Parts: sequence; structure tokens; C-alpha cells
Amino acid sequence: MNKSIGEETAFVVSKRFEMYEFLSFAFLNTPSEDILNSLRNNAEFLKEINPVNADFLYEKSMDDFVEEYYDRFFVTTSKLFVPSHESSIRNIKIKKGKTIYGKLDSDETFHVKACYEMVDFKVRELNGFSPLKDNHYPDHISFELAFMAYLARFELTAVKCGDEENSVKWKKLQKNFLEEHLNKWIGDYAELTEKKGKGMYSYLSCISAAWTDMDLEYLNEEVINDREVI
Repeated sequence: MNKSIGEETAFVVSKRFEMYEFLSFAFLNTPSEDILNSLRNNAEFLKEINPVNADFLYEKSMDDFVEEYYDRFFVTTSKLFVPSHESSIRNIKIKKGKTIYGKLDSDETFHVKACYEMVDFKVRELNGFSPLKDNHYPDHISFELAFMAYLARFELTAVKCGDEENSVKWKKLQKNFLEEHLNKWIGDYAELTEKKGKGMYSYLSCISAAWTDMDLEYLNEEVINDREVI
């Protein structure tokens, strides 16, 4: 492997890994100064991904963010609540003008679980808020983003070792998971979340949706290039 190409690839994969790791951590954990500071410090970069307004980062208190976290993910009666599971969003139905979310434990849920098991990804080992990790449905937005970070980390290791065969394998797994799962619903979830009310988690959802779109475009180009090289 050409050293300069290898180093450039490793840099790109490391940045992709870091992005997925941060996004998943932000959803997996209750708001903290570290998360808030990361959003503030990277506001210009995030604006390039999605120019959504981020003034709230400087206008709201930590208590506001914590309350929003619970309202978004745990309080089903909250006006901000939207089910944050793939199966719920992909199977939405509109009846008499009312949104009916899909049932949990649907086909999507089982396939996501199979994807995790294939590469030994364990939700319970994630660094996250226990009540969220104790969620028994693997297709939660935080878990799917964490899974992408997990796959990217293995790709990075392969690239650093000069193991082109395995780096391509991990890259394809990321592309497939985005195509078959995350990108099938995260855009709709972000839109629904923002309609419920703007805040940290509507912001993070919009950033995540824009990021996965960009990343899938990148991965598609990479897979085409890999075929040409092979």
C-alpha cells in the first residue's frame, strides 16, 4: 500500500469514526458540559454539514437540555416525543390525519439485531445512560449510530495495518447498513423531531441525517474506486 495514500485514507476514516462516535455518544448520554462544548466548538464545521440554526446552544441552560432529553426519549406523553426507533419511523401510517407510529420489534428490528450479532456488536457494552442502554430494541438511533462508529473503527484498524481486504470489507458493511437501515429513516425522524420543537436533539437529529447522507455518498464512491483497483 502506498504510504501517502494509506495515511490519507486513515485520516479520513479516523474523522468519520470520530463523527459517528460523537453523534452516538450525544444521543446515548444525558446532556453534559462536554457535549455542549463540543457542539459549540465545532459549530462552524457542523454548519457546513447542515446549516440548521444553533443559537439555542448559547441561549438555554443545562437544565433545559436535560429536560429536553427526557421529553424526547422517555416521556411518551410529552409534546416533544417521537419514537426514536427505526421500526417506528419506517412503518408510520397516517389515518384520518393522525400519525400512527409503527410497532416495535418489527422486521427492521430483527434485521438490525442480526447485523449486530454478525460482527459481535453489543449494545450493553456501550458507554451510555443505563435506562437507554436497557432498552431492548436494537434499532434506536443512538445504537445504530454507535454501530457505524464500531464498523468505522475496525476499518481504521485495517487501514493502519495495510490490510486492504479487511478495510474494504468493513467499508462495505458500513455502506450496506446505511443503505438498508439508518438512511432509510433518520431523515424522516429528524424532520418529525424538528416539527415537534427545536432544541438540542432536533439539531443533533438534523446534523446526523445530513451527515449520514454525505457519508453514504462518500462510501458509494469509495466502493466504486475499490472495484476499479481490484
